[in-house]
Amino acid sequence: MNVPNLLSLFRIVITFFFILAVYNDRSMLALGLFVLQGITDVLDGFIARVMSKKTNLGAFLDPIADKTMLVAALVMLSIKDKVPLGLTLLVISKDLVVAVGFLLLYRLGRTFKPVPSIFGKITTACQILTILYALWFYERTNEYGVVFFGVIGVTAFFTVLSGLHYIYVGIRLLREGKISQTVAGN
Repeated sequence: MNVPNLLSLFRIVITFFFILAVYNDRSMLALGLFVLQGITDVLDGFIARVMSKKTNLGAFLDPIADKTMLVAALVMLSIKDKVPLGLTLLVISKDLVVAVGFLLLYRLGRTFKPVPSIFGKITTACQILTILYALWFYERTNEYGVVFFGVIGVTAFFTVLSGLHYIYVGIRLLREGKISQTVAGN
């Protein structure tokens, strides 16, 4: 087990403490833990690339840690009424559609290497911004406000757009009968 893989596991463990912090209304602690997760995510990717420490285990653990972190944050913040439940359900639904699509491709005997799309990366950035906003600003004002609804709207838009993009790419590649590389994830 190398350092990037340990950092991915560490992010998964931090997620449980994040959940407890949100549950106990410790938003500043939750914010600190969320930022720490982000830092370790950047570090594990940097170390894996620069030091040639990429592994199959890391390719599996890193996206699992990312999804665990984001979904747990959105679910907990929805439970605490700091993020609209509709957004959380939209994010989870999109992730399920993408996962089912990949399982379908796998069951059809297709081989592919998951690569995030630009829409997926923008969606992840929007989700992170939504979580940070909810933890930082909502905690101070105890209300959503116009800016927060804008953040929610942009996040929802890119979540739908990235989901539709993944569906389009999957259908297109199925029709072409060749799948050597496709998009994944965020």
